[in-house]
Amino acid sequence: MIKPDRHINPDISVINISAFILKQLNAFYDIDYDELLKKVVDELGVEAKENYPYALNFLYLLGKLKYEELTDSFKYHATK
Repeated sequence: MIKPDRHINPDISVINISAFILKQLNAFYDIDYDELLKKVVDELGVEAKENYPYALNFLYLLGKLKYEELTDSFKYHATK
């Protein structure tokens, strides 16, 4: 999913969705899972919904995303 092929739309790629999520996390202290999904779909289109979980996993594995289980929300996790 990260490596593009000739059929993928760059607007709904995992990298582009991840960049959009990071922008949203910089604008808000924390953001709810469903609210973030709604913003992604509104901004990038319904097709982006398929790659949304992959983008979250990608950011989490890079250490840029922190998940708060009690509030079901995400926070930007700045690493040094």
